[in-house]
Amino acid sequence: MAILTPLSLADARRIGALYGLEIADVRGLLAGSVNSNFALTLADGRGQVFLRVYEEQQLAAASREARMLEHLAAGGVATPQPLRRRDRAPGSEGAAFIAEHAGKPVALFPWVAGDSLCQARVTPDATRRVGSALARVHLVGASFEGASASRFDLDGLDQRLRGLRAHAGDAPSLPPEVAAAVDELTSRLERIRAATPRTSGPETLIHGDLFRDNVLWQDGEISALLDFESASRGSAAFDLAVTMLAWCFGDDLDPALAAALAAGYTSVRPLSAEERGRLFHESLVAALRFSITRITDFELRPKGSGVYKDFRRFLARQRTLERLGPEGLLALLGV
Repeated sequence: MAILTPLSLADARRIGALYGLEIADVRGLLAGSVNSNFALTLADGRGQVFLRVYEEQQLAAASREARMLEHLAAGGVATPQPLRRRDRAPGSEGAAFIAEHAGKPVALFPWVAGDSLCQARVTPDATRRVGSALARVHLVGASFEGASASRFDLDGLDQRLRGLRAHAGDAPSLPPEVAAAVDELTSRLERIRAATPRTSGPETLIHGDLFRDNVLWQDGEISALLDFESASRGSAAFDLAVTMLAWCFGDDLDPALAAALAAGYTSVRPLSAEERGRLFHESLVAALRFSITRITDFELRPKGSGVYKDFRRFLARQRTLERLGPEGLLALLGV
């Protein structure tokens, strides 16, 4: 991810002062795929804080996310709680956390030490811990009021595919492999929509994007869950499916990793019969979502413009799920 919105030392000091912080240095972080992120060094020698410029969210959405993170952190979820501005009165809710830079919302967070895991370092113990942490998000998040609906429901994904099909008729058109993938994904979406269970089940707050780069580790334990930008109201089964697809696939689905993930989750929050019944469907939806968004958000970007995430990996995950079928997936997860 490039730094889309530059931040000078003078701007960092102006923002830091709103939070009662004196800033000595600012450094851009080439991490993430949506926002511009910076490390701010504190002048008093107490280390660093993390600054995020929200490139896509407006003030209201950024304020809502700040309230959500405060709620989750207060409930015991391992996520950094946003810093409060010193010039805002208590009770001002989300506005108490958000500053502005270049016309965009900004939030500051405590710096959390830790590393993300590459796939080769993911063990059953790691996925068990991730499953437990995700279940905690769902338990604590259920009482959060104000979460928005997901922009990645089937209608939203259909709209993205319509845009891609329209793009295919332009000059230059889509690359042949991408155009073929769009046709395949369109057919898959139609099949998934036709097979959608009649009952939707209860909704909770879901992370929606708990990939390996959104979890920090220190000494074998999770130090932080990051990047709740895609958080929304939604199905816990969908969120568990996203996490399984993100953590339990190398070249193929690893049964030991998947079973440990499910065991960790259900040790904190057992799945209802309805959620178990939806798990296969939600897994297909999750694979469809990331196949489509990796085309729209990464594949069609100019080459060399930043992070690249390959849609082909999620097409392969869809095919694996279809080979397993509903009963095979439940048996593999042990739920």
